[in-house]
Amino acid sequence: MQSNLGTVERTPKPIASPARILVVEAHPGLRVVLAQRLRQDGHLTAGVSTARQAMEVCANEKPDLVVTTELLEDTTGLHLAQTIGCSVLVLTARTATEVTVGLLDAGADDVLCKPFGLEELAARCRALLRRGSSLKERVSVGPLHVHLLLRQVTLGSDPVDLSPREFALLCALLMPPGVIRSRQELLGMAWPSRSGGPRSVDTQVLTLRRKLEQAGLRGEGGIIQTVRQQGYRFSLHGLRQHVGEPEPQSAGTTTDI
Repeated sequence: MQSNLGTVERTPKPIASPARILVVEAHPGLRVVLAQRLRQDGHLTAGVSTARQAMEVCANEKPDLVVTTELLEDTTGLHLAQTIGCSVLVLTARTATEVTVGLLDAGADDVLCKPFGLEELAARCRALLRRGSSLKERVSVGPLHVHLLLRQVTLGSDPVDLSPREFALLCALLMPPGVIRSRQELLGMAWPSRSGGPRSVDTQVLTLRRKLEQAGLRGEGGIIQTVRQQGYRFSLHGLRQHVGEPEPQSAGTTTDI
């Protein structure tokens, strides 16, 4: 895999705004490599192995782009993306021209045949995102607004002063909100080239939590909760307490992502 997915040292064109990209790939090593490369372009990227997991991730917000292998254990990647309702780049091990034509005619926005290079994948994703007209410049969860293009955070109309690392960490915890993220996941999502270690994550989480609480975002157990032996999650329950909403009987949230 390393020889097929070797990197080429070059500087990609900067993106106008980070996008939310969901990578659906059963092979764990490949899934990690693909997600890490897309994060290098500044995108907010999550990786799952099945369509069921993908639907759980998308329950609260729809990604801008799905990068999925053609055949999943519980459905096809194309059917998954059509169900979610977003652009899709299909990865296939079948190299015949009629396969690519068939996938494109069936609704795929682009098709990439394995083996492929990471830089080609990144370039195709950038092209698909440029093609779309609905990239969001703001992520909102209740009164908390994260302005991706400006890299600013506001609570209601009041600004929240965060460092670049704290901003990246908050974005990672909101992809999507309520999902537990391990320290290693947060390192990969918010630390370039995985610089730092688990203790760095702990320190930054404490600082981010304190700043959000000082800004007025509080809740039972903290707005960023520590889940023993698992990691951290952004607390939707705490957010509902802040805005005075009743806790619903079933899990879910509404965002404008």
